[in-house]
Amino acid sequence: MHIEGTYEFKSDRQLVWDMLQDIEVLSSIIPGSSGLEEIAENTFHTALAVKVGPVNGKFEATIELADVNAPESYKLIINGKGPAGHVTGEGVIRLEQNDAITIMHYEGDAKVGGKIAAVGQRLLDVAAKQIAKQSLKKLADRIDERIAEENA
Repeated sequence: MHIEGTYEFKSDRQLVWDMLQDIEVLSSIIPGSSGLEEIAENTFHTALAVKVGPVNGKFEATIELADVNAPESYKLIINGKGPAGHVTGEGVIRLEQNDAITIMHYEGDAKVGGKIAAVGQRLLDVAAKQIAKQSLKKLADRIDERIAEENA
């Protein structure tokens, strides 16, 4: 499964970067996450509840940030497993400053197996895009809140 896209934030790149490094912010924007726990430098554990079509699954997952190049880019490495199956994936997030806008470029590949893979590639693709869209919208909302707090 492949996912890629861009998202624009009405903020400077440093603030977007800082928010992406904030464990509380990340915990709040990942759909289905019970929160993140740092288990090593740039490595986090989470429990995820995911619904793809008719299949509900709970996963224990690790998320690692690698090749960190602040405040421009990093690689995400994800490994998760649970009764409904397993997922492994890698992706890259890159932030580009364009005047008062930060453009996030994201791209990644994941392999899914088990019951959750049985729903079919099309449903998996739709679910992955929906999760990315929800997460990025929540991140944009949190950035807007932070800007409003700073300007109050």
